[in-house]
Amino acid sequence: MSEEAHRTKRRDAARNRERLLTAARKAFAEHGPDVAFEEIARAAEVSRTTIYRNFPTRQELAATVYEDNVTRIEQQAAALGERPDAVVRLLDFVLDMQRDNRTLAHILSGADVTWLTHLSTRTVAAFQPHFERGRAAGIVRPDVEVEDLMLTFPMAAGAMADNDIVHREELNDRVRAMLHRALFTGQERHD
Repeated sequence: MSEEAHRTKRRDAARNRERLLTAARKAFAEHGPDVAFEEIARAAEVSRTTIYRNFPTRQELAATVYEDNVTRIEQQAAALGERPDAVVRLLDFVLDMQRDNRTLAHILSGADVTWLTHLSTRTVAAFQPHFERGRAAGIVRPDVEVEDLMLTFPMAAGAMADNDIVHREELNDRVRAMLHRALFTGQERHD
């Protein structure tokens, strides 16, 4: 195989993998954790063979979506720069992501603890500088620690996990408002 053909094949494989992740994220959100792999493959416009070649198990697919979500959190944290209210915006970004990926926790319940701890450490690292700036600006309550903020994610995920699509938005708004009251002073800007 020529070098150019090899590069084209790698690009196609990367594109298929990204399409599968996008389709899986949407399918898990809309249809729950038991959505058929065939449905995900159809939405990604790839064959069943392609999905199984990339993700032999449902848990492996969910784990890859979850890890991709952590990468998206890191990217969003970097994009927020040094805004004093970045911690609020990043929290809201993660809450939106959880609302849209509410079934991942069910699928990943038996995931490797070391792997999950590594992803948690990456998430804390993305939040830490924004948390410190928010505290210095008087946005984060003085008695709140970054670990408290991290505890909000499994709580919010648990609240969102079993709710139908009709009530999900209303519940998401209530959870978000409660978390804002618990974590922030109300001095955050909304521009």
